[in-house]
Amino acid sequence: MKTLVRDGTIYSRGLAAPGDLLIEDGVIAAVGDCRGLAGGARVVEAGGCHVLPGLIDLHVHIDDTIAGFRLADTWESGSRAAAAAGVTTLGGFITQRNEEPLAAAVERAAGRAAGRAFCDYLWHLTPTRFAEDDWAEILRLQESGWRTFKFYTTYRESGLYTSYERLAEIAERLSPGGARLLVHAEDEDVLVRVQASGARPLCAADHGRLRPAEAELRAIERVAEAAAATGAWFHVVHVSTPEAAEAIGRSHGRARLTSETAPHYLFLDDSWLKRADGHRWLCTPPLRDAARVRRLREMARAGAFDTYATDHCAFSIEDKDRGREDMRSAPMGLAGIGALTRLVFALERERPERAFAEMSLRLAENPARLAGLEERKGALAPGLDADLAVFEMSAREEPLTSGGAGSPETYPGFRSPLRLRHLFLRGRQLVADGAWSGADAAPGRCLWTN
Repeated sequence: MKTLVRDGTIYSRGLAAPGDLLIEDGVIAAVGDCRGLAGGARVVEAGGCHVLPGLIDLHVHIDDTIAGFRLADTWESGSRAAAAAGVTTLGGFITQRNEEPLAAAVERAAGRAAGRAFCDYLWHLTPTRFAEDDWAEILRLQESGWRTFKFYTTYRESGLYTSYERLAEIAERLSPGGARLLVHAEDEDVLVRVQASGARPLCAADHGRLRPAEAELRAIERVAEAAAATGAWFHVVHVSTPEAAEAIGRSHGRARLTSETAPHYLFLDDSWLKRADGHRWLCTPPLRDAARVRRLREMARAGAFDTYATDHCAFSIEDKDRGREDMRSAPMGLAGIGALTRLVFALERERPERAFAEMSLRLAENPARLAGLEERKGALAPGLDADLAVFEMSAREEPLTSGGAGSPETYPGFRSPLRLRHLFLRGRQLVADGAWSGADAAPGRCLWTN
């Protein structure tokens, strides 16, 4: 069946214009004045609404175990929360465990998502072994379409640490095949030097001291050197300080270095860590001081970041509260998957048209390009997947809901006038007139294999 989305303002590839959009066979058939092509089509009214490409959150942790703690969201609950906010594509992670073949890691993670996701999804792969037989498997996956890989310049004790020298070697081997290398950038040597010793209990407010801005800045400077030397595409995730953002900006012209930040670094400061329940806001990198948050938000509004992503890493209230007496006992991570779109909108809420244009660019077009999916996702153009989110402004502001299941609310007291009216994933309507209509079967697909 054809579907005509009629009379909205369409945002795509830097343009905003009134018009229609015609969906047929799961793809966009036409954009503009489509009424002459829409014979027999079901009509979805979008008058007064803003029609965006289906949005993309490229950084989510779902249905996994991290540091011995089970994440709160399954692919079903997490992807439904994302879809209810206008997100149609998610980027999850597969991390190879000690003594685990890479193929087994892929099978383990992929099996949890298949048939359970309400969004399309892709995987960022973190291999941790690099013998020649391991490299053969990495390259085989890359040749079959896997494009994004993630590495860490910290977490030596957990086996995730990658030295700058190894990172450059990886870049040299993967970049000829078009890989994008995501990097969690904190310098391990700086962290070891500053972290406190002894058995003294540490409160949540100590977290910023233990993971200082210096560690992020130094790591990013070294990553920029590797990007310049190898020509590889590096993407720095969850930038938390203006100093780090400025360093990335200085690298442009000599290195292919893109970046993202998460909304919690733009809207929350370290005063949340000083609360009696501050352990519930522990994440890595930590929340920063109010002056840095204000400056980072100003930089975001000026276009400092290529993408925004949540780094959704939600744990149960029970597990987060293990850090009540000593922060080292708590898992690190915050829920955010359901709040992304409303917080990015809030950056420019006094100029709604600019806010929607920014969402289209930094939550759709740029993430699709980063993932190598620009021929399928990220824009409203004929031939692309019919992923689209139709938003309207409401006179009544609603509270934000950050997660899908059982985690502490990351943004208590935050409210937004932004309302999702309709959502389509490859032509299938998941939200209609503001209500969930996703039916029983989860329709999401793995984009690396479909």
